[in-house]
Amino acid sequence: MSEMMPRRADTEKTPSVERRKERRVKEENRVIIEVGHPGNPDEAVAANAFTRDLSLSGARIWTDRLYPLNSKLNLTLYLSRSRKVIRVCATVQWMKSCDDGLYEMGVQFQPGVTEALVALLNHLYNKDMGIPTIIAG
Repeated sequence: MSEMMPRRADTEKTPSVERRKERRVKEENRVIIEVGHPGNPDEAVAANAFTRDLSLSGARIWTDRLYPLNSKLNLTLYLSRSRKVIRVCATVQWMKSCDDGLYEMGVQFQPGVTEALVALLNHLYNKDMGIPTIIAG
């Protein structure tokens, strides 16, 4: 009696489809997350965090605080490679609990061509790769 071997198609997982528009760069950068009114710094609550990856449209961040979906955050990113500091507004798109009391969240930067976006472009696309001439937005 021969054993039935599963077909190859049955045992392989289907690869996930990448839905992001922008290239992601895996790197750790310090982030200060502020929640509150930008006009009233006395009410703002700040927390330290780190990026796990970064793109022109958003970032994956590790933090020790839980933020509700769709929360508006003011981020200060300390870009280690280019030694730039940028400030951007972002919205929490997803959040999940990790080990050791940490949370991982995906944030989407709010649209607009600002000095922060130009600094991020220069940081993510080094001179060897060239900066794209068309920015989708």
